[in-house]
Formats: sequence, structure tokens, C-alpha cells
Amino acid sequence: MSADALTIEAAAEAFPFGRNWQRYLDAYLDPERIDIAMQSLDRLIEEDLAGRTFVDIGAGSGLFSLCAHLAGAARVVSFDVDADSVACCHELRRRTGSPSNWTVLEGSVLDPGFVSTLPKGDVVYSWGVLHHTGDMDTAIRHAAGLVGEGGLFVIAIYNRATGRFLDSDRWHRIKRRYNRSNRASQVCIEALFACYWAANQLRARNNPLRVAREYKNNRGMALRTDFVDWLGGYPYEYATAEEIVGLCRDELGLQVVKVLSNPPTGTGNNQYVFRHAGPVEDVS
Repeated sequence: MSADALTIEAAAEAFPFGRNWQRYLDAYLDPERIDIAMQSLDRLIEEDLAGRTFVDIGAGSGLFSLCAHLAGAARVVSFDVDADSVACCHELRRRTGSPSNWTVLEGSVLDPGFVSTLPKGDVVYSWGVLHHTGDMDTAIRHAAGLVGEGGLFVIAIYNRATGRFLDSDRWHRIKRRYNRSNRASQVCIEALFACYWAANQLRARNNPLRVAREYKNNRGMALRTDFVDWLGGYPYEYATAEEIVGLCRDELGLQVVKVLSNPPTGTGNNQYVFRHAGPVEDVS
């Protein structure tokens, strides 16, 4: 099967992320979570966003676009391929007073025509998104092309987990099955996963109820919506930190600023901050 055919097949089974983000926006987002999200963004980027252009790829709920706006970004551009996610971003922008320097668009990072219409960013941000496009490497290349000279490329990509029973390959099959199932079967899968998660917490000598209460400290997220996002997150690709650094540094010429990586058995996101240092000077 060709790469294009694989992408089309994955898109046909894609999880409706926007509906999950709408639940998050309606049930969980509050000033405390916004403040936590702002702190997490500041810790990851470690640079002042005031007066800069922030491009949010796969903006989801729009939370981190909002954080950039509140941090003083001169221009915020949010886009997502999911119409419900775009609606979430519009709603969050409306709640913020519909600022004129915050633009919300619908489009795909895989579409070179659409990407060519976007501004260069001082910060191009795509956390936990590009591995859900069905063509992760192309998505990374297109996204990196939006980084202006001297700008930052901030991404999070699922780790390629090995050495455990539920490794990345098995999770790929679970996610695909979840998306092919009817709602009743999905509820059963969600319940099984909740039990699996709680058992792991107990095995690690953690109180699951306490962990659930404190989960918002993880970027302002909500455990319930993240459970569903994890199970349904398909298309699903993954890579080791070395693979992503190899693509971004060695092929795309970006400088490595920071890599926050999982252990080899971890299925979570490895986080990366790269810098576009501009053209390499010819010293020959």
C-alpha cells in the first residue's frame, strides 16, 4: 500500500479529538488550569513570548494559544484539521474577548498549500499532535518550515516504547480497535484501561484518588479527557528521541535546545525544543 493510501486509511479511522476537547472546555477548563498551563509552557520554552509570533499547530482546545496570548505574544495563529477543535479555539478566543491578534484557522499541516499561507513563527508549537496526522515525518518537516530564523520549534512526540508487554506496537492495535468499535465497546475498553491505570498506581505505591485529584498539575489537563485521548488517539505513530533529533537536527538543520525524554519503556511524549539558527555560513 502506498504512503498516500496509508494516510487516507488512517484519516478515515481518525479519532474525533475535537469532541473530547469540547468536553474538556465545558467541564474542566478554569483559571487555575490556565495558570498551570501557562507555567508549564514557560518552563518548557524558557523564553519571553512578549511581542513574538506564536504558531499553534493542532491547537485542540486552544489552551496553549490562550497561554501565548496572555503571555503577551504580538500574534497568535492557531489551526487544526478537526472542525470541532477549531470550534473550541473560536469559543476560547471569544471568551477572551475576541482579540484581533489571535487568528483561528482550519487546515492540515500535511497540506503544503495551506502551510504556505501561514506566517513564520518565533515559536512554532505542536505538543502531542504531529504523531496523529498519519504521516508524522512529513508533518514534522512542514511544521519545522514555519519556524522563522532564530525561532523555536517546540514539539512533543510519543516515545517508541519497547521492553514491555503493552509496547508501542500493541498500543497501535488497541487504538485502532477502539476507533473501530461501537460506543458500548469503547466504554468497556475505557473501564478496563481505568482499572489497568489504577492497578499500576497501586503497584507504584501511589493513591489513585490522590493522583487523579492532582492530575491537573500536568499542563492543566484533566485525567478523564486524557484517558479518552490516549485510547482514541489514532492515527498513532511514535519515535525514539534519537530518531526525532536525527530528523530535526541532521536533516532539517535545527539546533537542539532541550530534549525531555522518557525511559525506553515509557509510552508518553518526549518533548523537544529546537532552534532555527538560520543558514549555515559557508566557510570554504
